[in-house]
Amino acid sequence: MIYPWQQMQWQQVNQLITADRLPHALFLQGNEGLGKNDFAIALAHALLCKQPLADHQACGSCASCKLLAADSHPDLHYLQPVPAKKTQSLKPALRIRIGDIRELCDKLNQTSQYNGYRIAILNQADQLTIEAANSLLKTLEEPGREVLIILTSARAHRLPITIRSRCQTIRFSVPEEKMSAQWLSERIAATADTSANEKQTGQQISQLLKQAFGSPLAAFDLIAQADQQQVLADAMTAAISGKSSLEYAAKLAKFAKLSMLEQMLCWVSDLNKLMSCGDETGIINEQYRKKLMLMAKKVNQKRLFQFYDQVNLNILHSSIAVNEQLMWENLLLSWDNL
Repeated sequence: MIYPWQQMQWQQVNQLITADRLPHALFLQGNEGLGKNDFAIALAHALLCKQPLADHQACGSCASCKLLAADSHPDLHYLQPVPAKKTQSLKPALRIRIGDIRELCDKLNQTSQYNGYRIAILNQADQLTIEAANSLLKTLEEPGREVLIILTSARAHRLPITIRSRCQTIRFSVPEEKMSAQWLSERIAATADTSANEKQTGQQISQLLKQAFGSPLAAFDLIAQADQQQVLADAMTAAISGKSSLEYAAKLAKFAKLSMLEQMLCWVSDLNKLMSCGDETGIINEQYRKKLMLMAKKVNQKRLFQFYDQVNLNILHSSIAVNEQLMWENLLLSWDNL
């Protein structure tokens, strides 16, 4: 699927295909929620289609497209972070490991079964282990004829420079708010479960986009995560209400760790803005402005910066399995003691 805000990137790829200059490796880089993985899949389908349309998009009706629709095309391989085999952890670390890469490279070295491209998509490539990244390097350097490797990531800095330097980068930018708001409104209206997704006002849609840093798909996902966001908000404002935030640690441990940590950074950023720029400055968690303003009058800014580093350290090591309830207790205790 090519989204409205991806037209420029598709034109770029279209020109490469037309000029027969498509590289052996592409790195799709941009914020979470911009549809990079969908773009990669659309490109793979277009290259494997036997009767592509004028703009090189897949026809959807040829034999190859039918295999692609059934996720059974032998020349398309897909990798994403998964738990280690035989793990007994309830919330295991998700990584792309060396065994997966070796198996993928063996497949890419085989002859195409449909006399065309052999394509690999590595979603969230920043979750490659060091060993897996090193194993991938040889194939990136000597990919073979008609091999295309597509890597996607919202955290490019985590991907080794040796990998990035061997790929042609296509960047995805946050679209204009008007385009995002229109798409989000239409997507919500088209959702079948109308009871769960009541009509959102323009202000609510704007707030969703603000919380998602302008990424439309991430904003849409936030609707389903409303309960999670409320738990985090209750935890971050507990002290103002005379409660202890520690009682929310067990609840937060049930949610996706990285997503919650990144949302916590938004609260840190909002509080710092109010302390540094005054009460009228723009913040993300607008509905909690009054409570954050009260906190801003009491918080020690040096400790706030230290807390920011603490959250970032947990984000940096988010791929490592830890006792998440203990992690949240440590963070919330630090937050309460700002």
